[in-house]
Amino acid sequence: ASLSDLMEKLPGPLLRCVSLTNLKKANITSLDQVENKTWSVSQAAYLAKKMRELNKVNFRRLKSVLQGVTCKMIAEVNDSQLLETVQALAETPQWLSKTQVRCAAGRLFKSLEQKRSDYFRNITEQELAAIPNLLLLYMTPEKVKDLPDSVCQAFLDKMAAADLNSLPLNAPSRLALTQRALLCLTIGKNLSELTKADVLRLGPILCETPPSRLALMAPDVIQFSLQAMASCQSIPQLHRPDLVRLVTQTFGSPSNWTAALVESVGPLILLDDNATSALPNAPWMKDSLAFLKLNLIRMSDAFRKKYFEVATAAASSSARRRRAANSTTAPTAALIEELGLDNVLWTASQLDGMSDGTFLAAVDTLGSVPGYSPDQLVVLSKKAVQVFGPVSQMNESAVVQLRCIAQGFSNADLAGLPLPLDSLDEVALCGWKDSQIPSVWRAVAKYNNLTASLLDSTAMVTLNRFFCGLSSGEISQLSVNAFREAVGSMDNLPCPLDVLQQLKQLAVSSFGSPDTWTEALVSDLRNITAGLNANEAASLDPSVFSFLNQASIPLFPPQVFAALSPAQLENLGPDNAAMVTSGQRAALTPEQLRVVNRLATGSADSQAPPQSSAAPALRVEAVFSALFLLIGLLLL
Repeated sequence: ASLSDLMEKLPGPLLRCVSLTNLKKANITSLDQVENKTWSVSQAAYLAKKMRELNKVNFRRLKSVLQGVTCKMIAEVNDSQLLETVQALAETPQWLSKTQVRCAAGRLFKSLEQKRSDYFRNITEQELAAIPNLLLLYMTPEKVKDLPDSVCQAFLDKMAAADLNSLPLNAPSRLALTQRALLCLTIGKNLSELTKADVLRLGPILCETPPSRLALMAPDVIQFSLQAMASCQSIPQLHRPDLVRLVTQTFGSPSNWTAALVESVGPLILLDDNATSALPNAPWMKDSLAFLKLNLIRMSDAFRKKYFEVATAAASSSARRRRAANSTTAPTAALIEELGLDNVLWTASQLDGMSDGTFLAAVDTLGSVPGYSPDQLVVLSKKAVQVFGPVSQMNESAVVQLRCIAQGFSNADLAGLPLPLDSLDEVALCGWKDSQIPSVWRAVAKYNNLTASLLDSTAMVTLNRFFCGLSSGEISQLSVNAFREAVGSMDNLPCPLDVLQQLKQLAVSSFGSPDTWTEALVSDLRNITAGLNANEAASLDPSVFSFLNQASIPLFPPQVFAALSPAQLENLGPDNAAMVTSGQRAALTPEQLRVVNRLATGSADSQAPPQSSAAPALRVEAVFSALFLLIGLLLL
């Protein structure tokens, strides 16, 4: 079977493991071969460019290949086909990045205003309805303000169905859209006259409504609005203190709340650490917090601490009914299982009070917890030695169970651990220090009979973050061919800068000079791009910058980031621009800083449209990469 035939039959996760090298060997000449498949970002970038070269771009049929569509491709669309094109793009928003939406919006708005200079000031309901909701969100505040009252009903309908998550959090259009929606709602009436039905018309815009405006509504409407806002995925940071005050004014102090109130309005109280701490430590609170946990996107430290307090208090109360009260709550196996990652909140003395039997029964759970403090690791590693014997005599089974607890061992002890390759995915999730990574690599290499010069692509992928543990001498011994096959399937390597710089040299040996790197390759290299020096970074094609991985942006040294031209920075896109650190900003010129600030707000009115875009990369499992590489060998 040919590589093309084989790719036709591969399931999605396995297909995403096909390297760019092999993808280029496949005879892909038509849309039929790429549509209705789930491609990675780097693959999509290659395929989108390939379809453009073959003059076979059909935006409605591209599906996941849309991830690789560049702003240049959007800019090339004829005005006569533009509205239909952006409507096609908006049909599959899950494959679009903020950069692509920003480009499409800017291109459409410019075209419409060339057609009629006062387009948005005199827009009709039919014209407004034709613009996808996704793009309307990127109107400048001036355009939003210019919308006539005659389109208010259509505007409210579109905003009620809009997904504000596609807009940067600090976009000025968020406030403008909110103000316009409230003005539309209050035509002929005051805020105090709004009904619950009126508030429902706001949809996600309600989440952006300032508390000062909410406070002007009728008491029953305020109560209804706050209960609805408990489902908001995001509340503007500036609104949170006043919103929490409005919640407590409306429903009373959290210390007196009932279970029903906690479950209906609790997410709003969780926006404030003090209010979270004030929730009652009643027996029912554990179940109510567990209920809230199910839908929380992010859990604050205060929430985790509160849940820990009520869970341990409930267990302690239960224990007291069976025996005399104890001054210190010692972890039990059942409580450890229940707490999961929150076991990090036990004090070192509480962990020290745990029996060897409890430790042995719960070691799998305790070993899965990242983020232990040095004091906790001292206690837990001591427990491990008591239960499993000296570190030098621990077997593979014990080490695999201990996982994160092994961080408490010395580097010398780490280097002697029997760590199998297939355990590294889970071991990598622990909060390892950079100084420990080389010792873990040495342990893995010794136990699995690995040497740098003989590492194949499957082993490179499986090593995960411990690939960062190789010395500069070992990196220079790596096989260029194996690295070329592996790099697209490797996780975002969190290596120290000096290691990233050495891996960059390997990338140059594998793929050529950085000034020749494509969007697809930059997407594959991920954090390794942060190893570029100033001259190399400045030589990158501007079109690749929106394909840089978000996590890589803060890793660029300020002096390297400052070497980028405004044209390169312009192509970063909103998500990448939002990742620029204060240290990097401090090194920029006023002109560079203006570009970054404008991008971070997602403004569709840029001075120079970006040339490219990319959606967040999909994680590729090492096991699938290994399977595909095996299939590749069979074809040889």
